[in-house]
Order: sequence, then C-alpha cells, then structure tokens
Amino acid sequence: MVTDLTTLQNIIFPQNDICSEDSLYFRADQGTYDEHKRVLYVKNKVSFDTYFNIFSVKKYKEYSRPLALFLRVRVCGLFVLRVFGIRKTENGFAEECITEKKTDHQCPEDVVVSLNENLKEDYSQIYFTLEGRGEFYGGAFECECDHENKVNIALVICTFRREKYLLRNYRKIREYLESGNVFHKDNFHIYIVDNGRTLQKEDFQNEYVSLIPNANTGGSGGFTRGYREAAESGKGYTHILFSDDDIVLDCEMLLRIYSLLKLTKEEFSDLAVGGTMLKLSDGITQHEAGAFWNGKRLNSIGNGKNMTVRENVLEAAYYPEGNYNAWWFYCFPADWCIRYGYPLPFFIKEDDIEYSLRCAGHIAVIPGIAVWHEDFEGKYDGFQEYYIKRNELILTTVNHQKPYTLFQLRKLILNVMKQTVLQRYFLADIVFRAYDDYLKGWRHFKHTDTEALNLELMQSCRPLLNDEELKEQYGVYFDEEKYTHSMTEPDNNKALLLTLNGYLIPEAFYQKDKDDFYVVDLAKCRYVNFLKHKRVLHYDKNRKKGFVTVQKKSALLKYILLLIVKSIKFAVKYPFVRREYRKHLDEVFF
Repeated sequence: MVTDLTTLQNIIFPQNDICSEDSLYFRADQGTYDEHKRVLYVKNKVSFDTYFNIFSVKKYKEYSRPLALFLRVRVCGLFVLRVFGIRKTENGFAEECITEKKTDHQCPEDVVVSLNENLKEDYSQIYFTLEGRGEFYGGAFECECDHENKVNIALVICTFRREKYLLRNYRKIREYLESGNVFHKDNFHIYIVDNGRTLQKEDFQNEYVSLIPNANTGGSGGFTRGYREAAESGKGYTHILFSDDDIVLDCEMLLRIYSLLKLTKEEFSDLAVGGTMLKLSDGITQHEAGAFWNGKRLNSIGNGKNMTVRENVLEAAYYPEGNYNAWWFYCFPADWCIRYGYPLPFFIKEDDIEYSLRCAGHIAVIPGIAVWHEDFEGKYDGFQEYYIKRNELILTTVNHQKPYTLFQLRKLILNVMKQTVLQRYFLADIVFRAYDDYLKGWRHFKHTDTEALNLELMQSCRPLLNDEELKEQYGVYFDEEKYTHSMTEPDNNKALLLTLNGYLIPEAFYQKDKDDFYVVDLAKCRYVNFLKHKRVLHYDKNRKKGFVTVQKKSALLKYILLLIVKSIKFAVKYPFVRREYRKHLDEVFF
C-alpha cells in the first residue's frame, strides 16, 4: 500500500453550521449522512461528481508539476469502487471508467487505487462512485511528487465591530489548526486587524493568532496593516491569505490552497489563488468564480450558476482565468509588497480589483475552493457611492487602462440623474464629491485622512430610522400593499424619457397616495416607483428601517446646471490628472 502521499483534497460532507445541501457533496441513491458520526450510510449507490468532491485534474495539470495521482477511500462493507474520467466533446460531456475495485471489509479500512495508468490527457475532471451496501467514512485525492515548494501562510482578517462573525470563524479555524494536520505554528498564522478596536485580547491568546487594534481605515487599510505586520515579522511567510470576517468557511479550503501552492510549477511561482463565492442566501448559487475588469465594468465569471446541477459543475473546469479575485478569500505571494507595493488606501471598493491588476500574473480559481458570503444585491449603504465612483477613476488611471473620457462623463451624468430621479439628492452630491476629489490629484488621495472622510460621508447620508422614529418624525409607516405594488409595477421607459420621470408633470396630476406617501424597497427600487409620487418611504424590510424623501422640482434644474459645470471641469482636467497619477506611481504605491 502506498502511504507517503500528499493530500490534494479530502472528500468532504455537508455540515449544518456551514452548508447542509447534500447535492454539493454527494448524490446518493438510498444513502444518508450522519454528521455526528461522520459516516455516509450507503444502501445502493453514491456518486461524488459534485462541486466540492469532483477533482479538477485539468486545473491541476495546468498549474502543478506532474503528479502521480491516487484515490484513497475508507469503507466498511461490500462495494464496487469505480473511478471515472470526464472529457468535453462537441455534444457536451463524455465519461469512461478509469478503474474499478471490489471491496469487502467487516471493519473500516483504507482502499488506495492508482489513477495514472488510465488517466488520459484530455480528462477535465475525475470522480468516483461506490455501489453496494455499507459505510463510507471519507477519502481523498492524493499524489506523489518529486519536489514540493515551501509554503508558509499568513491569514489576514480585517474586521469592524462584527464580533459574532469574527469569533465564529476564528474559533473554527483554531480548532482546525489544533486538530493535527499539515498546519502548525511555523507554517500558518492568523493576523486579525480590529478596525473597530472592540475585540477582547483574552479571546485571542493563542500561538496561532496576533490581534492588531487599528484605526478605522476601511477594508483596504485593515488588510494592508495585517499584510505589513506579516511581511515585516521576519517569520518567512511565503503567502498572504486575505479573508472577509463574515464568510462561512469550511477549513478544508485552507488545505486545498496549501496543497496547490506546494505543487505549483516553477513558471507559476507567482501564482495567486482565488476562492469562489457561493451565495449564503441559498447556499448553492455561485456569485463569482473570479472576474474580468476591462476598464469600464466588472464581468463576473460563472455568476448565477446553480452548483448542484451536474452540468454546471462540469463546465466550471473550463472557466477562463480572470484578472481579478475578490478579497473574501484570496491568497497571493507575500513578496508582492516588495515588488509592487501595498494595496492603495481606497478604504473600501475596488481595492481588490486594483491590487489584482497591478500584481497578479495568473489567478487560479479551482472549482471546489469556495466560501459562502452574504449576497450583495439587497445591500444598501449610500455613502459607498463615493468610493465606487472615485476609486474606479483611480483604478483605470494607475493600471494604465484607456482613459475612456466620454464613458466616465457618461457615468457621471447617469449616476447624478439616477439619484435625482430617486429623490436621493444627498447621493447626487456625494457622486459630485467623488469626481471632485479625484480631480484634486494623487497628493490629495495619498494624504487623505480616511477615517475622518468616511465619518463625514456617513454623516452626509440620510440616517435609517426604525418604525417608531418614522411614525413620529414623518407620520409614515411600512405599508405592505404599497411595497408589494412598487415591486411589481411594470417599468415605464417612455414616461421616464418624455417627462424626466415625472419632474415635468404638474403635481396636480400626481397619484393620490393614501396618507400622502409611497413605499419602495431601499436597495431594489426602480425609476418607475417614483413616477408621480411626491413623498416616498425608502424601506429595508430585513432591518425594518428606512428614510423618507420628498421630490423637489427645483432640484432638477440645479443638478442639470451642476452637471454642465462639472462635466466641463472634468473633461478639461482629467487628462492632466491622469498624467500626474501615472508620473508619481511609485509615490502612490509605496
């Protein structure tokens, strides 16, 4: 029996505190998993051609040294073990059996089969099935390799007053590290950057962790602080792993990244590894498996795919390599700070895109390396409009992308008009400020007090009020009937264009709303929701909070005039400001 093998990926199972969707892990015909005993009871057949347990041999062949592959399973009972190779064809996908082996064990025993003899070059993925009756305790895809790279990982987590999520993940990771696996205190360490300065030191007294109180410098500032601490610690970290504090993580992902980096080819010594995001709301929908930034917009790879669907799992092996991966889970070489500098002080938004574009040559996104994260679609934080607009301008500037001057002007006009139509005049002002601050140049950006700026931006937005405060201050309340109507009413683009969404219609012709207000979804409202409505409650059903806006006819003229002035200013100054940023890149980055 071959025993001295390197584990590439373990076979994993659903867990109630992570994800309980069986179809991400196995497909069973009369099979059930007992999480407490950690055993899968098989009465007929179980297949592992699933998102987390199929092996993406195509991806490993691309990035890793030649591997002698093996499959190890631990079983008890009478089974036929079959391993299948999958290839893409003109008509979809085809598969064939690589090897099979019969087992008959009265107690749990390991069964190891070699996969190399019949492993063909055009296989994209391999998986196995167990047919028979008995118990399956786990297994792994493993390999022999004549050389392994040294890999020491510093995990950096930035948090701001989210103890519930941070402590959950920290305790899970600590238990995993202490369970006795490939990680130990010399090749793995956690740096927790506490931007809120609210964490208690006694909760983190452990040889695996360093707690770093920090000013509220946002995600980019917090991650950079942890990165600096790790890079300047003298502990010889080869890689930095950025992770959001509120992800849901199966610690197997740490092993999968570690194993891939140990085996990368010399030409991929600069490889970064990105984690796919699955939506926490349903647990099975893919939000992004890497992405492309083209200077204008972000194009997510694999967005919206249901990863319990077998064909989507098979297609994932053929996803193109993007030029960006978000920092919810992103591992990269530790010496990037020496060669390329640290992340820019963006506070939030676009910092991960910029750093990927600046530093990464290749970003490997391997199917089965994923985390769960709260959906972004239903979120609303108005002040972030500033960071999105300002940082996108800086992003295209410092990464030598085309200026797209007319495109940037168009975005300015559309965004200001959008906020005007939505009666969110304070956000129109924030968009203007983003463009103005960009035009102040690289020195202003470099020396901005990010904590003070963020506080100022938040204070300039409408505060969210609870139901009692809304009733007391504005005489409005959440009306389910109005809310439902706003979510279902059809768009009216003709009215939007002809009347500027009602601004040109006399108020005498406005709809007579009961109690003189309408209700819209805070994050998902549309232009038509404001057509001929004077007073509107913008409401978040989950938080049971909102704010009220009132249409001002004079605002339309005001913002049109401002757009004319600001657009001329931007068109004149933009080329010069871009040149100055480019001229002083070293001072911006280092």
